[in-house]
Amino acid sequence: MPSQLFEVASPFDETEVAEAIDAADQALDAQSLEINARRALVENAESLRLARSL
Repeated sequence: MPSQLFEVASPFDETEVAEAIDAADQALDAQSLEINARRALVENAESLRLARSL
């Protein structure tokens, strides 16, 4: 059993893989931005309610 690593040729084009990874990253970034925006709206609303109650 050899202890050296070996490379296997990928059936995918490197450019297509890079584009797919970029697209996935952009989708995750967009999702994170949306989550953060919703969280900020909720926190702002809670702060307004608290300020009104004081």
